[in-house]
Amino acid sequence: MSNSLHRDALSGDRVVWLGFTKMHPFNTKKWMLAATGLAVVMYCTPALAQNANDKPTTPQADDDKETVVIVKGLRKSLQSAAQKKRKAGQILEAIDAEDVGKLPDNNVVEAISRVTGVQITRERGEGGSVAIRGMTDIQTTLNGNATSSGTGRAASLNDIPAELLKSVQVYKTRTADQVEGGIAGTVNVDLRRPLDLPKGWTFAGSARRVYSNVGDTESPYYSALVANRFLTDAGEFGFLLNLSYQKNNYGEQYIENETPREFWGAELAALPADKKTIVGVYKMRYGVERGFVERPSYNAALQWKVNDKLSFLVEASGFDSEEHRQMDVLEARLKDIANVKISNITLMPDGRSLKSATFSGTDLPIGPWANDQAITNENRRLNFEVNYNTDRWNLNASVYKDDNRTDMQWYRQTIRFTNATSFYVDMDSDKTIEGAPYVEYTGVNLADSSSYFMREFENGKSFEESEEVVWQANASYRASDDKLFRNFQFGLRHSDRSTSRAYGYRFANFVGAKAVKLTNFPSGNALDAVSIKVPGFDSPTWYRLNLNSIIDNFDAIRAYATDPNKVSGSGGSGGWGDSVVTTETGFGSFEATEKTAAVYAQFTYGFNIASIPVDGVIGVRNTHTWGSSTTRNSPTAKPVVAPIDYSDALPSATAVIHFTPKLQLRLAYTENVQRPGFGEATSWMSLNNDCRCGWGGNAALLPNHETSYDASLEYYFGRSGLVSLATYLKKPDGFITWVHEVNVPVPGYEGLWTVDRPVNAGPGEFQGYEFAAQGFFDFLPGKWANFGASLNATYNDKAEILYPYLNDTGLGDYNAVGNSKYTYNVALYYETPQLGARIAYNYRDKYRDSAVLDYDQGRYSLYVDPTSRLDASLTWTPIRQLTLSVEGTNLLENNTKRYWGEDNLVPMGLRVQARTIQIGARFRY
Repeated sequence: MSNSLHRDALSGDRVVWLGFTKMHPFNTKKWMLAATGLAVVMYCTPALAQNANDKPTTPQADDDKETVVIVKGLRKSLQSAAQKKRKAGQILEAIDAEDVGKLPDNNVVEAISRVTGVQITRERGEGGSVAIRGMTDIQTTLNGNATSSGTGRAASLNDIPAELLKSVQVYKTRTADQVEGGIAGTVNVDLRRPLDLPKGWTFAGSARRVYSNVGDTESPYYSALVANRFLTDAGEFGFLLNLSYQKNNYGEQYIENETPREFWGAELAALPADKKTIVGVYKMRYGVERGFVERPSYNAALQWKVNDKLSFLVEASGFDSEEHRQMDVLEARLKDIANVKISNITLMPDGRSLKSATFSGTDLPIGPWANDQAITNENRRLNFEVNYNTDRWNLNASVYKDDNRTDMQWYRQTIRFTNATSFYVDMDSDKTIEGAPYVEYTGVNLADSSSYFMREFENGKSFEESEEVVWQANASYRASDDKLFRNFQFGLRHSDRSTSRAYGYRFANFVGAKAVKLTNFPSGNALDAVSIKVPGFDSPTWYRLNLNSIIDNFDAIRAYATDPNKVSGSGGSGGWGDSVVTTETGFGSFEATEKTAAVYAQFTYGFNIASIPVDGVIGVRNTHTWGSSTTRNSPTAKPVVAPIDYSDALPSATAVIHFTPKLQLRLAYTENVQRPGFGEATSWMSLNNDCRCGWGGNAALLPNHETSYDASLEYYFGRSGLVSLATYLKKPDGFITWVHEVNVPVPGYEGLWTVDRPVNAGPGEFQGYEFAAQGFFDFLPGKWANFGASLNATYNDKAEILYPYLNDTGLGDYNAVGNSKYTYNVALYYETPQLGARIAYNYRDKYRDSAVLDYDQGRYSLYVDPTSRLDASLTWTPIRQLTLSVEGTNLLENNTKRYWGEDNLVPMGLRVQARTIQIGARFRY
């Protein structure tokens, strides 16, 4: 496929699009009894005694006559979310849009960051990954159906714009009728459908502008909705078209280092005798990530309600993203230095980790590094549903197809200073904000472009594709309203997914006699100056090739890279003579097929213990997964096919004890599985016979099976008030993690090898508590009743995984990745029909960001310091059809600081988090 050019580049107005070719003890019973006892105490208090005479057979009765009051805005959102939680068969949290096109935050991830038990990361100006109760293996569903992106098991929630959503639910337990997967929990997003809206025409839209102080960026957000609901002789019809466009412009700044290890080779020899065992990082860097993410999205739906019994739905949705990311780094490598000398050594307080030193030598590995990426994601779904209802039967069936594709291409440049004589590093310097790493260069003038030499240039691409067809059918029968067995439900589901990944790259390097000045390299006549903006830090300025100049001179670069008189070495999956780099079937590429079949049955029940009603759901889901993964060790090697075949039985049971119509205790037992990632469960290996070592996948991976126990005590009051206290115990038994294995067999290859690959770790245990309270102060007089507040807190008392450390001593760091021991959210809000205000504070305790299992029992794993954010918003509705808003996030400008080791052995670095101000307008008619 020939090249095509696309204007609007990272650093100018154009970027190329290359064609793509192919353990503390925990007594569960004790805590269940304790929760029950607390419920009894609450039941017996005078404040609740007024409920003692309420009829026990109507536990979900509305609170007095409050439900006849029409509520809107935030009150309506909180009321709807509380009712979802109250009536659900699972333990869940919900967020409902206050109005068409309005969730409380800019995107789904940031909205659920305020939900009890949820923790998120932030990157490139927006929310990133999600953890639920300290676990990161989440499942994403769209309108209750599993959804994913590329070759992953879950979708990127940031690619689903908040403006298109009706509500979001975070399921912490599951029942048998829900699709399996996501042992951490499930995040379900519900899109709007036309029959959810009022009869007649509905028009709505929004426009927002977000201003960020990091990178001085401005980001637009737009949405529009048109829908109609009308009656005909053939029944009731409704159609809906919802569109969204977002462009997140970002400019993230950071100071970081990477990979602390003991020194080796020449550096080890250069260390004093009493410093031979010290630990130093591999490299340090100043960096900036700048660019944008465009997200055009749509949801179109047509509903036909033939009569009260029969209805049909056809729905099409698309969530796309196009990102242009420019990463610029000024780096200094502390290892693999020629003729190295190390002096002025100081250590961190642990007496082992390097704090500062001066490194000198020849051909020092210091200089700029830049990587320009273009990343596109396409996610399409076509869905058809039919529902049929009678007085006792409810039948529904659906079929949907997902098509996903992720493409990435990059240009990478590694630049060196050949006249540098030494550099000084300090891991915890007072010359940087909050004690981040610092580098000082000697013998090089960064302002002199003639000091810069191109060391290596690389061009590559990868793509992932996935196609899945799912059909399912469900039936439920209402047996009675007041007998032991209330409802019976059963169903089946079948999925057929094929997915693949391909990767290709090529590089050329220029060293020794063929070293080339940056200004003499093709496109070297156009350089960009780069610096970082970190508060309290005087950043150096350095140079790199301009991206547009690379694009304009790419043919000249390819010619230069193929000239034996100019290049000292080259390689990769394709030659520089090709206009487009060729992807290969080796180097981590794979093709996989996976089919699943599931059947389930469950029933709801109800009975009274004395005058206390009890109801719940008991069921079991049986799943069978089969398929294969095909890989090659190299493009010309014989394909290796690894079969996949396993089954799981997943029982679940819940019980809800209604002490009063407002006070209930929910108990749950759940089993679930998390299937291995497609890229992990492959037979592909990259092996070097000289060292008998390598890395790759592991076709023997098994699903991570989890058993969980939950209890939630809930008290509902007023129209939206809620107080809840929950406890949970989760026991996964097969976490997947990467390890360094010595002298192990590799299927398909003779002898023993030392390899890095994913394996199923030992069992884990997650145990904690949650508290939540929300409501408006309706008991206060006058305008004070317009105030409300919410508070939730999560305490993860234990989150451990028995990682397979090589010496098997039981020593080391077993903390689960992504878990924070403490998380809490506090919000105060004020609302009238015309004016709304909200201020919210979020705190997340420190957490382990990655598990470094191949060194020192994980003691140098990466940790993140506690993070916090203060946000505020103000809305004004001058007329019913229009709302104006101003919002601010991260008002205190809190940054993200990371370090190596649970005990803060060495600072890893700092990322500056933006403060944003947003102005917007929403209309509806």
